[in-house]
Amino acid sequence: MQEATSSEAVADFAREVAAGTGWEVAGVRRRASRLEPPHAYWVIFEVTIKKDEEERKLRLVARGAFDPNSWRHLKERLEREAGGRPCDPVGYIGYPRIIEDSQLAYWFYPFDLALPGLPWAADAETMWRVLSDLTGRNIDRLHVERVRYMPEISAILRYELDEPGGVKSSFYGKVQPGERGLRTYRIEEALWQRAQESDGLLKIAKPEGFIREYGMLLEGAAPGKAVKGDRETAEFFGVGRAAAEALAVIHESGLEPDERVDIEAELNRLDSVTEQFAYVDPKAHFLMSELVLHLRDRISRTYEEEMLPTHADLKYDQFMHEDGRYTLIDFDYFAMAETSYDIAKFCAYLVPSAPRGWEETVAAEATRRAFLLRYRELRPDATLDRFQVYEALSLALRAMTMMWMQHRGWEEAAQVFLVMAQERLNTRLPDLDA
Repeated sequence: MQEATSSEAVADFAREVAAGTGWEVAGVRRRASRLEPPHAYWVIFEVTIKKDEEERKLRLVARGAFDPNSWRHLKERLEREAGGRPCDPVGYIGYPRIIEDSQLAYWFYPFDLALPGLPWAADAETMWRVLSDLTGRNIDRLHVERVRYMPEISAILRYELDEPGGVKSSFYGKVQPGERGLRTYRIEEALWQRAQESDGLLKIAKPEGFIREYGMLLEGAAPGKAVKGDRETAEFFGVGRAAAEALAVIHESGLEPDERVDIEAELNRLDSVTEQFAYVDPKAHFLMSELVLHLRDRISRTYEEEMLPTHADLKYDQFMHEDGRYTLIDFDYFAMAETSYDIAKFCAYLVPSAPRGWEETVAAEATRRAFLLRYRELRPDATLDRFQVYEALSLALRAMTMMWMQHRGWEEAAQVFLVMAQERLNTRLPDLDA
């Protein structure tokens, strides 16, 4: 499988697919990978093709399964979804090509095994008709741009609209499996109303609708760009206060989502991750095993906190920023959880994974303190008895993500986060009155 997911092998396949089309493969670049041992492996490539002066950049997914049973199930799904149609990313759709000997398949975006509506959501002509009907606008031209694509998880698309009189507008569509987006749309509708009543403490993009045929949530554009990870900027420091304000409003919103974050389920997830580490990093496996034992011990000695509605994926890069205005996005995981859940997660993701120097670490800690101070200012009676537990848990899950993504040097970085998780578990909350 390693050979079949090399840039050389992908380039050979891309040249075979492009043969006879007039297009030539000009380059292949590995973009990302995801590992879920012992069952699944994904690698995403950018394939650049050229024809005369024209250039296109395609996304190719190499999707494999390690054990025979997983491969058998994957192959059955691939054959069912492909329906014998050819892999033609240049002229139509790059349906899967199965490589039996390697227990692997190649496909090209916008095909996706779990997102059957994606080819239509990515088609400008189709979406011109859909958005014209949905919004009632007279659209002269529509351009579709892929913003983010995670195979079998989601795709985010931006729709740029040109209207009469030079009017321009934008919408974002998020395609997910099944009707997950419908749930998010209903949550965002309720949160939109809370945001209008929050005196600016909570800002979200306006929900526009759910397009069932494509499994797509449609939203208005949030102003600005996602907050970047440069801990030493004013933009990054400001997101701490903005996150505290947004979370306080959500915690007081009174919403009752149908999903719940259960701490025992989170620990069971870590148990599963611990076994995955055993396949790829024995030291991290030991550190994770020890951490889970200490987490269970601490939980047994604390009381459950108040269960509140929460974002459930609160991180700095879930905020769009423009001119001091921060807009919170991505409510797919919205759920009921203990008070500390999102507070601790936000703090855990402030920590840089590869700090350039001590200044970044100090800046991250300053943002953490500002976030906690502002939240306690808005909700002084909130109980945070399990804050350390959830912060350690979130740091451990960051180590898990590093294992899945397989970036260079991930082993050492994952081990550092697991050591830090143990330290944070045994560290008191910062003295916010000092």
